[in-house]
Amino acid sequence: MEECHSSTEGGHAGAFRTLKRISNRFFWRGMKRAVYQFVTECLVCQRQKYQTMKPAGLLQPEAIPEQIWEDISMDFISGLPKSCGFEVLFVVVDRLRNTATLSY
Repeated sequence: MEECHSSTEGGHAGAFRTLKRISNRFFWRGMKRAVYQFVTECLVCQRQKYQTMKPAGLLQPEAIPEQIWEDISMDFISGLPKSCGFEVLFVVVDRLRNTATLSY
């Protein structure tokens, strides 16, 4: 696998092409899984990964709210150690004030 994937001929071309090169000469049970796992763990490929998706467009600013409680977000924070019998926080953020309110 190392020779077909990392050599000058192989050139870290990815799992599909590496599998094609190896399958021309060898076969064993679980070959596809082994090749894909090998390429996934290849440090050179991980460092040189590139995005195939088109980059996102420019950010669009949101309108500034006129009054309090007009634009809020809420979330739960869980997985905390118990305190006074509670282990979940309910967080409310008011975007106008840019402050957070915690509720137990």
